[in-house]
Amino acid sequence: MSGVAGRHCPGCQADIGVADRFCEQCGRELAFTRAVLPDVTIDPAAVCDDCGAADFDVDGYCVACGGLRRPPDRSEADLGAVQLITDRGLVHARNEDAVAAALLDDTSGPAIVIAVCDGVSTSEDPQLAARAGARGGVDACLSALAADRTTIDAVKAGLEAAFQAVRDVSTGVGHSPSCTYVAAVLRACEDGEFEITVANVGDSRAYWLSPDEAHGTPPSQRLTIDDSWAQALVDAGVMNEEAAMQDPRAHALVRWLGADSEHKAADTRVRSFRVRGPGVLLLCSDGLWNYLPDPVAIASVATATATQATQAARELVEYALAAGGGDNITVALAPVGMPWGRGGEA
Repeated sequence: MSGVAGRHCPGCQADIGVADRFCEQCGRELAFTRAVLPDVTIDPAAVCDDCGAADFDVDGYCVACGGLRRPPDRSEADLGAVQLITDRGLVHARNEDAVAAALLDDTSGPAIVIAVCDGVSTSEDPQLAARAGARGGVDACLSALAADRTTIDAVKAGLEAAFQAVRDVSTGVGHSPSCTYVAAVLRACEDGEFEITVANVGDSRAYWLSPDEAHGTPPSQRLTIDDSWAQALVDAGVMNEEAAMQDPRAHALVRWLGADSEHKAADTRVRSFRVRGPGVLLLCSDGLWNYLPDPVAIASVATATATQATQAARELVEYALAAGGGDNITVALAPVGMPWGRGGEA
């Protein structure tokens, strides 16, 4: 396979192609997508929750009683550098969130790519939109980074792909599966700092969480701005955030991904931030931040008692469940310089 100028195997320096996942010379794994959640693979030995029968049709419906075979309520993935969890919650009948993550290891250093999508429940098949958006965004962003494009350009490429992937889920006029989208790329800089580049459409969020507010660089903060009715009220100076969130229209979206959306990737702002650890990059759906909107409050749960990233991610999900679990809950956690054991650290 022909090589691409500027991209070489970090192990043997052989030329490698944009789509290569292994070096043809030394066999090194170059870039790999390790997880898209929820895991829709269902144990073939599973039985119907309603009647106990073991026979299902091709669409997953029980032949005996017609009940739908349901995937597990929670899916988790440990990528080492990033932890992913998505949970159905306590109220919704199914999980309409999705999260994807990928790792890239090349001559410019390792990069983590993450995307979280929250299906719009008032649309048809929102779970399909969320999965398509998360997977499409991460894959396109990863390919752009592998082709030696800038981080900002890569995030924009991910946005374009996510917009198109969700539009492509539509099967005809009036069928418009929709979702939110938040994505981030985390990579190390030469001066010991880390760069976080983020973009979002809708009200799924990205946060930087510092375990020490007195010495954090920078302190805990939200990195994204919601595209919601509540945020519009705040931006207009009509209400503060606490009051705006009490409005019955608070979660109404003003921008989203879907075939019925007139919004474009080019209209989405991409932001970059420099951080220095210890700290944590968090991407989440509103199933978490509904109960923990304040960055300092989230940091107190995510960084105070955890001994590893997996535990920290689970504690965030458990907090939302204990608070009511009124929505699907999705967490992607990437530690930076945290004194944790196995379970991830950038």
